[in-house]
Amino acid sequence: MFVQKNSYAHSIGDFVFFFNRGTMSNMSIRNFNIFCVVSIGFFSFGTAYLWYEKMSPERADFDPGIELTEFYDFQEEKNVPKKNEEVIRSTVLEDTVKDEEKDAAVDDTTPNIPEKNDIQLLPKEINLDVPFTSQAPEKNWEQPWQDACEEAAVLMMDAYYKNYDVSPLFAKDEILKMVAWEEQKGWGESIGIERVSQLVEYYMGEKSLKSREHLQIIENPKVEEMKASLALGHPILVVANGKILPNPNFRGDGPVYHALIIRGYTEEKFITNDPGTQFGKNFLYSYEDLMNAIADWNGGEVVQGRKVILMFK
Repeated sequence: MFVQKNSYAHSIGDFVFFFNRGTMSNMSIRNFNIFCVVSIGFFSFGTAYLWYEKMSPERADFDPGIELTEFYDFQEEKNVPKKNEEVIRSTVLEDTVKDEEKDAAVDDTTPNIPEKNDIQLLPKEINLDVPFTSQAPEKNWEQPWQDACEEAAVLMMDAYYKNYDVSPLFAKDEILKMVAWEEQKGWGESIGIERVSQLVEYYMGEKSLKSREHLQIIENPKVEEMKASLALGHPILVVANGKILPNPNFRGDGPVYHALIIRGYTEEKFITNDPGTQFGKNFLYSYEDLMNAIADWNGGEVVQGRKVILMFK
C-alpha cells in the first residue's frame, strides 16, 4: 500500500512537473510572439514616418537642426517668386524699357510743336509814341509841301527810333534837306516805295539801322501781320491812294498819292499819324478802309499800284 501510495504521489508530481514545464513553454512562445508583433509594428510605424517625412512637399525641406524661429523665416523665404515668375517679370521690364526707348526715339524725330500757352497773343490795343508832323509844318500847302508826305513820314519814323521831338521849324528844315537830296537823284515830286526805302536809308543812316534786312518792303500785307509788327514796337510806313481814304480834314477831295505812318491799333481800327492834315495825329482808319487804300505810286497810275508797305522786322 505504501509503495502504491508513493507511486501515485510520484505520478502526481511528474504530472505537475510536466504541466508546469508545458505551461512555461507556452508562456515563452506567447511572449515571443507578442514581442515580434510589437517590434514589427514599431518598425512599420518608423518606416511609414520616415517615408512621410521624405515625400511630404511641406516638410521635405525641414531640417530638424533649424530652430523654430529660423524655420518660420525659412517658410517666409519660400514665398519668393519662382524662376518662371522672375523670367516673366524680367521680360516685362525689358519690354517696358524697349517701349520707353521707342517713345524717346519718336520724340527725337517729332517736330517741336509749341503749346498753346507758348503762343503769345497780341494785345487788344497798342499805340506807339511816334512824334507827329504835318507835311506842311507852317501850314503852307504850296510846293514842295503839297507833295512832301513821303518826307514827313520818314521824318516821323526817324524821330521815333532816335527818340527826339519834332518842332514845326525843325520839320521844315529837315523836309527841305530830303527834297534837295531827291532832286540831286533826279527824282520827281512823288516817289514809289523802293525810293522811299532808299530815302529812309539815306536819312536815318545805314549805321543807325541794325541791317538793311531789317527794313523790308512787304507786298500784299495782312492785318494780323501789321498788328504783330506794331506789337513788337515797329511803326509802319504806308503808301496809299489818298482819294479813297475817308479823312474829312484833307484839302479838296484828297491827294492822288499819299504816305502816312501807322502807329497802333484798336480792336477795329488802325491808329495813324497822317501828315496830310494838321489834325492827323492819332487819326483812326478802319482796317478795311486803310487796307483797301494801300497802293504804290506806279508812275502815277495809283489805282493799279501794288499793295505794299514799308516796315522794320
